[in-house]
Amino acid sequence: MTAAQKQVAGVAIASLVLGILGLIMVGPFGSIPAVICGHIGLSRIKKNPDTLDGGGMALAGLIMGYVQIGFMVLLVPLMVAIAIPSFVRARERSQRNACTNNMRQMDSAKEQTAMTLGLSDGAALPEEEVSKYIRMGLSGLGCPKGGTYTLHPVGAEPECSEHGTISGHQPTSN
Repeated sequence: MTAAQKQVAGVAIASLVLGILGLIMVGPFGSIPAVICGHIGLSRIKKNPDTLDGGGMALAGLIMGYVQIGFMVLLVPLMVAIAIPSFVRARERSQRNACTNNMRQMDSAKEQTAMTLGLSDGAALPEEEVSKYIRMGLSGLGCPKGGTYTLHPVGAEPECSEHGTISGHQPTSN
C-alpha cells in the first residue's frame, strides 16, 4: 500500500486537537484525553503500519498533553500558595471593617443617648437606652471574629476585644 492510500488514525487527529485545546484553554480536560488518545493512536499505528498513518499528529498531541500536565503540576501549587494568604488577609480585613462599622453604630447610638439624656463626657450609659438607637439592639451587633464589645462611658470609643477601637487602638485587656 502506498503512502497516499494509508488512512490517518482518527485518535491521532483527536490527540492533536485535544493537545492544542489543552494548551490554549481547556487545561486538564483537553490534555489528559490528548495523552490517552496519543498513546492509543501510536499503538494502533505501530500495530498496522501498512494501513494507518498519523504518527506525527499522535506524537504532537501526546507532547502537548504532557507539557500541559507538567505546567499544571508546577503552576497550580504555586498559584494556590500565592492565593491562600491573599484570601486570609482579605477575610481578616473584611472582619475588621465589619467590626469597625458595628463600633461606629454603637458610638453614634451613644452620642444620641447622651444628647437625649443630657449626659456629659465620662458619664455611664444604660445599655438598654443605647440599644434603642440601634436597629438590632446592642445584642444584635457581634464581632465577626468572635470578640466582645465594651461600650465605655460617654466620650470614649467603643472597644472590641479582638480589633481594638474605631481609631485602631489595640484592645486594652487580653
